Amino acid sequence: MGTFKALTWSLLSGGFVYLYMTNHFIKANWCAVVWIVLFALQATTSATKKGTTRQ
Repeated sequence: MGTFKALTWSLLSGGFVYLYMTNHFIKANWCAVVWIVLFALQATTSATKKGTTRQ
């Protein structure tokens, strides 16, 4: 599972850099939005599993 996560983050990061450097700004922004959503989802899931959420 760790390899899959690392591959996903690498592809999103590399894709963003490639799109940004080749002047595809709108596509790069969508890539960044996906990256942010997945990061927030992963952080929320991790915090919920650890029981560190505040109530």
